[in-house]
Amino acid sequence: MEQKLTREELAALEVGQTAVSRPLAVSLVCFFLLLILAVPAFQLVTDSRHPAGVPLYDSFTSLLNSKYSETDTLWQRNTQLLAGMDSFEKEVEENSFLRDWMLVPGQRLLLGLGAGNEKVYPGKDGWLFYRPDMDYLMGPGFLDPDILIKRRGEGALWDNGIQPDPLQAITSFHRQLQKRGISLVLMPTPIKASLHPDYFVAGIYTGILQNRSWTEFLMQLKKAGIPVFDPAPILSRYANEADTPAFLKTDTHWRAAAMEAVAGELAFYLRQKFSFEPSGIGLQRLEKQVLNTGDIDDMLLLPAVLSPFAPQSETIHPVVSSANELWQPSADADILLLGDSFANIFSLAGMGWGESAGLAEQLSYFLDRNLDVLLQNDAGSYATREMLAAELLRGRDRLENKKIVVWQFAARELASGNWKIIPMKLQAAVRSDFFVPSANEKRKVSAIVSAVSRSPMPGTVPYKDNIVTLHLVDMKDLETGEELGQSLVYGWGMEDNVLTDLARLRVGEHIEMSCVDWDAVQMKYSSYRRSSLDDEMLELELPVWGELLR
Repeated sequence: MEQKLTREELAALEVGQTAVSRPLAVSLVCFFLLLILAVPAFQLVTDSRHPAGVPLYDSFTSLLNSKYSETDTLWQRNTQLLAGMDSFEKEVEENSFLRDWMLVPGQRLLLGLGAGNEKVYPGKDGWLFYRPDMDYLMGPGFLDPDILIKRRGEGALWDNGIQPDPLQAITSFHRQLQKRGISLVLMPTPIKASLHPDYFVAGIYTGILQNRSWTEFLMQLKKAGIPVFDPAPILSRYANEADTPAFLKTDTHWRAAAMEAVAGELAFYLRQKFSFEPSGIGLQRLEKQVLNTGDIDDMLLLPAVLSPFAPQSETIHPVVSSANELWQPSADADILLLGDSFANIFSLAGMGWGESAGLAEQLSYFLDRNLDVLLQNDAGSYATREMLAAELLRGRDRLENKKIVVWQFAARELASGNWKIIPMKLQAAVRSDFFVPSANEKRKVSAIVSAVSRSPMPGTVPYKDNIVTLHLVDMKDLETGEELGQSLVYGWGMEDNVLTDLARLRVGEHIEMSCVDWDAVQMKYSSYRRSSLDDEMLELELPVWGELLR
């Protein structure tokens, strides 16, 4: 007797024997291939009408014709090729006609549905939150052994991976400073959602939020004898007493008045702990109104006229000398501040919130003492320590006469930063064959690009501007024909969330640039975010500032 099939068995049998006619199959394949080929074909047509020619085609052929040094190993050549492919993919995305057509309406639609993008989370009442901040709070403990092992392999495609353990880097830095009789004060700055989770999710969280490894982190630092100045309680008290948020609505950073409260408390803490008196330098504070939206709003990449988020007004207090001159750091001061964009936010004009009114200026005002600073947007886990180490290796003792180093960085770096172990070795200045223009000299040169750092895609980092680093070889003076050799060059790779021609350069390209001594512009540009080369030895050379002529 035959067994009757169940309904499910009959359905499975019918699905397994679905018949597709040959004409239909051919039609589907042709439609699929046409869809795949239509986008690049239309992109090539669009590029061909561009006044500059066919940029993506030129970039692709440049990638195929990449030149390598005879001394490069197979690993170095492979790394260079992969980096070039990565840059080419970014350029394809940046110049895509689909991106131009769909980005703004697509982003507006997502915002209307209550969503942001891969970097932005909309909150309540027009507030915006930065995704890495939320990952820090909601993710696993940054000191969890499994997480440390997993993160250690990140970035291995380009280099040797990252060092994920903040305790190792901090204790190493602390011991190196101790040997020179210098005290380290750590200042991990809380992120927006730590203080204001109620603007993201109502009624669930109270108090100050931190990553689940935060308590253990503080305990380990205490065991190592490393003092921590935690701004979070000060910011929380400010918000409660002033009945106003301590952070900006559409920016990742604190408000000016909240930052000033922290600077005042930090000054009091340093005076009490290290027992020094004011120097009587006679600083004064002015008052100014600034209007801006914020770096998280910028990451939505919406034109200002289409952004649904209104600018926010802030009252800042620029610090000036008794002669009414803008505050300047002093290299021979006994306190050195290392800081990221939280220190820069009201100090660096390019961030859009005013100038000369940031953390360094306010701390110097409340201490009534001169202050030395090394500040750079982003990568607070290592960027300023690298700047300090480079100064020492070049024979410039930035730690001479220092008694205190205050190291400020965003708390999210604990979970996402690269905590490199960086030696602080002072070396005698050595003569270099790298070309550097004389002071106040401007040289026009031709050169070949030997290496160029990778610039972030616009909207992927909370900074509108980024400096790239180039290694140029076969340099010649355009006017005299003088052979100049090679040079390490800094220049704008991204301005106001738009990639520049420098960011699109490829290894082997011939270029013409105007160059000036980096020392002449360092005070103006050194605090901006910079992407560095993978070659650490090259990064130790004295740089120049360059701008493309063609």
